[in-house]
Amino acid sequence: MRFRCPNCGSLSCVTSAEHVLKIAPTMYAKCQACHDLVLQKTDAINLSDISFNDLACTNCGRRPLDAVMAHILATSVQRKDRPKLSLREVGTPLLSPGVPTYAPPHIGYHNLLLLTNQRLIADASDRILREVPEVAGVIFGDTKRVIGLAYSQAQPHTCRVLAGCDIRADLVASAYGQIVIYKSQSKIHIEHDNAVKMAKLGALPVSDRVVLDALAGPGTLGLMSVLMGAQRVILNDAWLPAVENAYLNLRVNKRILGIRTIKRAPMTKKEFDKAPELFCTATTDNGVIELYHGDFQEFNIQDSRVDIVLVDPFPGAERQFNALSEELRKKHPRVQVVYF
Repeated sequence: MRFRCPNCGSLSCVTSAEHVLKIAPTMYAKCQACHDLVLQKTDAINLSDISFNDLACTNCGRRPLDAVMAHILATSVQRKDRPKLSLREVGTPLLSPGVPTYAPPHIGYHNLLLLTNQRLIADASDRILREVPEVAGVIFGDTKRVIGLAYSQAQPHTCRVLAGCDIRADLVASAYGQIVIYKSQSKIHIEHDNAVKMAKLGALPVSDRVVLDALAGPGTLGLMSVLMGAQRVILNDAWLPAVENAYLNLRVNKRILGIRTIKRAPMTKKEFDKAPELFCTATTDNGVIELYHGDFQEFNIQDSRVDIVLVDPFPGAERQFNALSEELRKKHPRVQVVYF
């Protein structure tokens, strides 16, 4: 099943979680006819030695990741020039969707999103999108900063979509099952590996309890809590793009989560909101999921009968939220506050 992309409006960017899970095991694996290519990542390379078209597999059509990155670089410079950038400096390649790989990945059509801070690459973004078939989008921004809203008093940091679409997904696995988390990558923090967090979440007594995912982002911890049997899951985030992504992920994972209905609530659409405002409600086979937009410090934990609060801050905001977690423990001794 395909969904209309909330970012570009096409029907090619977003598919159901079941479809992603079905194709994940072989999505980036090379077939018997595939070519291998491993290039030096930190040194300048001789682009004239690489035949990009010949590296496309005649059977599955995929190319090695290094070939795709070298093609991006070649498209960004004049053939007579010697590129001063190494492959590592070209940018961060993000698999789309991001699924586990156990060998150098081979990339197919529109299965790569490029995040770059190089003006040379940025200036060629439209040409890259036209000439490098694996690229679904090019994003320009400071790759060293955390993307999104770190905390309610901070200024959000976003990147700029130069070409294509920035929507992409990550497959998240735990002992309780797998979900697929879509995100608008120019506005949402990049998180490659959730294994440690999933293990910590899996050890919690979530079943039949009320769980507040206080800094929900696109919904990873909260939606996994649904799979773990939580009676009621409350997702909350102060950053509207994250809330909109979480709403998309409720729809994408509808069958996996056992969701029967999803109902949007009338609300004021502000990019940042202080007081939590209900965005949507979903009913499941076992309970309810509520999605809020607002600062969780304003959330009424007592009246909501919350049993467990999940606090998963951005890198760089740990000190502030660690102190806030301690305040919550003192103020609500009955509530289990878990800091990730």
